[in-house]
Amino acid sequence: MYIIGIDGGGTKTIGILATATGQHLAQVQSGPVNYHVVGETKTQAVLEGIVAELYQKADIPPTSAVRFCLGMAGLGRPADREVIGRICDELGIHQHRILTHDAHIALVGGAEKQEGVIVISGTGAIVYGINTDGREARASGWGYLLGDEGSGYDIAIKGLQAIARAADGRGDRTELTDRILNKLELNEPSKLIRWTHAASRDTIAQLAEVVFDTARAADGVAECIVDEAVDELVSAAVSVIKQLKFTEPFDIVLSGGNLIHQTMFADKLRRRFARIQPEASVQLPKHEPAYGAVLLAQASL
Repeated sequence: MYIIGIDGGGTKTIGILATATGQHLAQVQSGPVNYHVVGETKTQAVLEGIVAELYQKADIPPTSAVRFCLGMAGLGRPADREVIGRICDELGIHQHRILTHDAHIALVGGAEKQEGVIVISGTGAIVYGINTDGREARASGWGYLLGDEGSGYDIAIKGLQAIARAADGRGDRTELTDRILNKLELNEPSKLIRWTHAASRDTIAQLAEVVFDTARAADGVAECIVDEAVDELVSAAVSVIKQLKFTEPFDIVLSGGNLIHQTMFADKLRRRFARIQPEASVQLPKHEPAYGAVLLAQASL
């Protein structure tokens, strides 16, 4: 019996082939599988290619003796599970399959267990948790128009808004003005109007790095933006924790590019959780999400 775990992302997809005991045999990377963006045909082709390449790299023939787990954004919704399920049927993956959302496999991989809470701050943001009874809860993750507070996009937009307020005299002067304008090679704040409307959500979110850098330089406005992001993520996490009613110590995994790569940001969250949830163990991910998919499939054996 073999296991295939796949982390299907919006920019890349990672697949792992392992034995029933969890021994890694092969790992591959391919393009995105968000069918809302690339279409069902492309999604099917990418998944088919990943499975074939995993078998090829491990030098074993394709087999029906396999447990399969795919985690990707949207698979918490029945309509998306139906579409991806149909694609899996076309690929011959009919039985012994788990289709779940990306936060689920990120939590299981990050905590190396099937219960706990994960706080994710990347381009978007979400907090997800599951307790020992299997009860699930989530907060945030409403998308950039309705929420995603504490995300890279949210932090970046607040940085841009701070520049606009400072330019009007409605807000305090901030180093964000010079730093972001220099980053974008613009010579005055008014040029941000056209740039912002033309930029993608991902491109805007990348400016969060400038906000973090400016906060580290002790700019008061940038520090407030980062602190507000911490407040929002903590609020979402507390909501999830209250819903799940943990009766024993549990893990809180800090994940997503902003928390993994911005030590200051992660440390602020650690300190907050140490005060309000001292029984929780706050940590960075132990493993990548694709490994979480492997663990979920392994648990179904």
